[in-house]
Amino acid sequence: MMYVFDACSILNLIKRACMKPFLNGVTLDLAFYECLNAIWREHVLLGKLDADTALEYVGLITDTFKVLHVVSFGNLGGEVYKLAVEEEITVYDAAYLLEAMRGGCILVTDDEKLEEVSRRYVKVVRSSSFCH
Repeated sequence: MMYVFDACSILNLIKRACMKPFLNGVTLDLAFYECLNAIWREHVLLGKLDADTALEYVGLITDTFKVLHVVSFGNLGGEVYKLAVEEEITVYDAAYLLEAMRGGCILVTDDEKLEEVSRRYVKVVRSSSFCH
């Protein structure tokens, strides 16, 4: 079974050094930048990560995206937007959900709202269900 990983789940798995699930995974091109932005936020705005640790995570994120199958949604903007409006979720979240729907994949997310909405369309699991 293939999994669609959102940015939050990717980052949480990387932080737990749990990389094996990515071998059966798909994500969106936007997830790379979402992951980098989350590291930037933890380093610059929240002060939770020192500069060296932040750069180490950037390297791990980059390596992870070499393993994951990455897809682009440039030509499905209208469909993604309609789903976002209908379900009152962000366009980003709608893109992950739409990819799971189109591919018959399991969505991996640690976002509670996305999980709640997505359960009406696809099977959903949290990143904590991997690498116990």
